[in-house]
Amino acid sequence: MGLSAREQAVLEAIARRLKEDDPALVKRLSAFGARRAEAACSPSSHEGWPVALIAVCLAVFALVLLLSGSGNGLTNTSIR
Repeated sequence: MGLSAREQAVLEAIARRLKEDDPALVKRLSAFGARRAEAACSPSSHEGWPVALIAVCLAVFALVLLLSGSGNGLTNTSIR
């Protein structure tokens, strides 16, 4: 969800005021925010492996069910 033009203007005004009042704090916060944004924007190559693992497990399970037999030995009994 993006910010409205008014909200963006307010944030820019706060940033300008903070930059004037405490430049050292702005420098520390901007360095912290840059690293965090890079980590959030660049997806890791290891994020998709759980989904792939589940897909492989389901495929193997389905293959085992298909190859385990046709079910000719089963009898149709009702539960009493």
